[in-house]
Amino acid sequence: MKCLESVISQKGFQEYEVIVVNDGTQDRSIERIQTIVKSHRNIHLIEQENGGLSEARNTGIRSSKGEYISFVDSDDWIDSTMIFDLYQAIVQTGSDIAVCNMKKVFADKTGLGFLEMKSGFSDRTVMSSKEAINHYFNHKKINGYACNKIYNRRLFSDYNITFPGGKSYEDLPTTFRLLWHSKKIVFLEGCFYNYLQREGSISNKLHTNLWDMIENVYFIQSFLKSNGSYKDYQKKIAQLLIFHLFRIHIELQKNKGALNYEFLKGKLNQEIADCSFLKVMANGEINFLTKIKFVSMKIKADYLIDFLLKAKAYKSRVKTVGS
Repeated sequence: MKCLESVISQKGFQEYEVIVVNDGTQDRSIERIQTIVKSHRNIHLIEQENGGLSEARNTGIRSSKGEYISFVDSDDWIDSTMIFDLYQAIVQTGSDIAVCNMKKVFADKTGLGFLEMKSGFSDRTVMSSKEAINHYFNHKKINGYACNKIYNRRLFSDYNITFPGGKSYEDLPTTFRLLWHSKKIVFLEGCFYNYLQREGSISNKLHTNLWDMIENVYFIQSFLKSNGSYKDYQKKIAQLLIFHLFRIHIELQKNKGALNYEFLKGKLNQEIADCSFLKVMANGEINFLTKIKFVSMKIKADYLIDFLLKAKAYKSRVKTVGS
């Protein structure tokens, strides 16, 4: 309910459409939503069978009538001016996508903790599609999340862009295609989107679909090959692949007792074995730290990975204390 309340409490707009997609929820929250819908003519409730997050988003896209679209996942919430601020930025700069920063919200017995995820771009930074794609491959300044952005609806309709069904991390390849077909993207400094992290959530547990991260990299690779651009980004694809392989490796290190550990470990080892050591080391697009991560996986040097994780944790603590 916090999600919907944050959406209908947006400031700055007189008229905007809210589409709530219920994909099979049977708890009391749906009754409260139905009550809210009756008193708000701009809110539309769509009931459908559980088809996953992708199908819920695709339903929302098909049902929408506005010129711009934004997504808010049911566990999350947005600050009171997020939509208006993004809308103003996208209109005033003539951009196709407006992006804000996010806050990861960690929920436990002691309450809520926050971690700001900032791109480092100054407010109202505008860039071309090519610039944005290059930052996307660096996976730091531009993330693959679908939900901290507002999009020109034309991107979905003109280029037949949908979220792939039956996959996790489905926004990664979709965001790539949206960035690719955009003429301009504008960035805001504010952390307006609150991304809740729960124990056992889809983004916080070891599951077979973890490998979808790798499948999504190959989806992007196929997309680039289909439009004749693969050679321009071949080395960047390698960087992105190693980044996600390392993410999976870390999850495996933390969940060695998981039922599907051996399955994922086998796939990971095979993928790393298929990667050419010499090509990775000679790749100028792959930074030094990523090469160290690759070497640590290649030679199975878990002690080196532990060191990298501890160094990263220490750096985060120092940043928190100093901020």
